[in-house]
Amino acid sequence: MGQFDRSMAMARTRGTPPRVDFHSLGEGAWSTFLYGSPRSLVDRVGYAMAHVNDPNPTWVDIRDPEGSTDASSPSELGWVPEDHLYFVSPAEARPQEAGVDLALWTVVRSDEPDSVIAGFTDFLRLPPKVQVAVSRIGTEPTHPVLVIANSDRVRAYYPKETAGVRRIIDAMLQTGVLPIFAAVGPPGPGRLAFDFVFEVESPRPDDWRAGSLTCHKAPPGIPIPLDTPIPLASVSQAIEFLERRPSTKA
Repeated sequence: MGQFDRSMAMARTRGTPPRVDFHSLGEGAWSTFLYGSPRSLVDRVGYAMAHVNDPNPTWVDIRDPEGSTDASSPSELGWVPEDHLYFVSPAEARPQEAGVDLALWTVVRSDEPDSVIAGFTDFLRLPPKVQVAVSRIGTEPTHPVLVIANSDRVRAYYPKETAGVRRIIDAMLQTGVLPIFAAVGPPGPGRLAFDFVFEVESPRPDDWRAGSLTCHKAPPGIPIPLDTPIPLASVSQAIEFLERRPSTKA
């Protein structure tokens, strides 16, 4: 047992819950996958993760194909500036295939290495609105955050294997953004392609204080306990956004 593991064990013995610092998500060129339920809880925790690292994150909201909206979502509350907010339908969020090769040769030189060409190809396969969102993100902060909310609504259109998911992640990371994917429901094996994997849940959908946040994967050396549920009531960086009433703006 390492020093950090011993410290966590001692903290639990003393009754002090383990801690998580969302700043860790922005300490490297890393991607994050957050899943769980209910949707309002996933969205708000995802927003907290983003806001800690980028006060004005870019938010791509994949809408319900039936047209319903969640009044408590950050995109509906006005927490995301209009020029950082993109609404897309599941059909608009599908990966592109047609025309990729033709578009590719307009932006690369003939002497580009294969790895660069592959990166351009993967980026051009991203949905058009995601490409636009990424291209409009500035350089401040150093690692601007891009949130893909409700990504479970397009899960069927994307690769299920880890390698395929990782190509999509790398296409975003190479632009300098830090992607956070938020999804409802149990994840597939592709979650392991992400650098961080978190699960948030509450046994009572209308009471976030009964909920917990669990980190299932993190880069080596990051001081976040793995597979250890952390009470949401002790995650100070999330409480501010979990306590806000639906009519409250950031």
